Amino acid sequence: MTAPFVMKVKFYLPTLENQAKNVAHILYVGTRSGVDKGELNEFEELDAGNKFGEEILSKYNSLDNFLDNFEINTAGTPAGHVKYMDERPGSHGLFSSDENVSLKETMRELSKHSGVVWRFVLSLKEEDAVKLGYTTRESWEKALRATISEAAAKMGIPESNLRWVAAFHQAKGHPHVHVVMWEKTPQRYWGKLSEGERKDIRKIFIREIYAKERLALTAEKSAVRDLIRDTARSDILSLLRQVKNARIEIRALDGGKPGLPPTLEPHVRQELLEKIKELSRIMPDRGRIALAYMPAEVKEQAREISDWILKQPGFIKSVERYKNLARQLAGHYTLRSETLDKATEKAYEDVRDRVAQIVLRGAATIKTVESKERELDTTKLTNYVWRSAWRALERERLRAEAQVLLAAEREMQRKKREAKREGKSREG
Repeated sequence: MTAPFVMKVKFYLPTLENQAKNVAHILYVGTRSGVDKGELNEFEELDAGNKFGEEILSKYNSLDNFLDNFEINTAGTPAGHVKYMDERPGSHGLFSSDENVSLKETMRELSKHSGVVWRFVLSLKEEDAVKLGYTTRESWEKALRATISEAAAKMGIPESNLRWVAAFHQAKGHPHVHVVMWEKTPQRYWGKLSEGERKDIRKIFIREIYAKERLALTAEKSAVRDLIRDTARSDILSLLRQVKNARIEIRALDGGKPGLPPTLEPHVRQELLEKIKELSRIMPDRGRIALAYMPAEVKEQAREISDWILKQPGFIKSVERYKNLARQLAGHYTLRSETLDKATEKAYEDVRDRVAQIVLRGAATIKTVESKERELDTTKLTNYVWRSAWRALERERLRAEAQVLLAAEREMQRKKREAKREGKSREG
């Protein structure tokens, strides 16, 4: 059984080979796709880049030669492509205590570092990450900035001598963050953390990550305790049922927290971008960005793109589940097959139009950026449309699931009341 929160750590002593491995590791964690394609789990990624680090030394003879080539190569080469990514704002995934982190300068600093370098991976199960709100870079960035100095202090590294960078990987099933830590001026020459250091550091991260949940649980515990204290013992079961039903009703109204979106593969990303660009060309130049107010041609194309997204492999299962739930809900009021089919179709059309609205906003963004002759961040745009479409679908599915549960609970209570009345009638 996987633990809710897992921390793994490795250290690398200051050898030439390890310096090359650390440079390659930074390059890997800072520039790889944000979505795990399944080829590595997060703990195998602790050693990601090591083989590439060895290749750097054999091919370039020294790290200086590699970094010099990294800087001057054209965009048509792998190193040149990474250089291009580094020069574009927000194009790599590294963050730290500083507002701006340079991938290139971080690699150069580690190539010269004469002390120990530590690599951490902090990982949550997807269901816990969703519940706790740790499915984005921003949430992990905030947590690490709040804890990293205290964690380093447990290793005997004062904040004034601390250097660190991190990168978030939005891996399906196990979102996680990589942290690379070292000293400005090497003072600690033993890399291995003691059992006590590991426990203390782990507690620091857990305290921050679970802070909101602990507050919520404490408040809920106090509220339930006060209610029970003020309620007769015979009413406790009824009270707990009311609490359960209230929670289900909240989910039925608001939906729930969607999990991580499916992987957006490069070829799908490109096709999605082309479809949105094509839509932007036929959109009106002004007016409200709302599906209801769009010309018929724009509506039709936005809905076609929405259909295309919802038919992608990662979406199909959730779409079918949502349609089945809609049919179950309609089944509480009718058994006519034709009516059930219409209810299912209407439910799908509703979520399709929600996604179409998201697609329209993406197309409007392209139109605005192009009219102002600005550079378009196509990765950011396609990620927005893809993830927003997933959240819209999942919220509706989770809401429908809660409505089905609520309907089943009410039906069970109705049958119990009827059975109770029949029992009293027989006694009379």
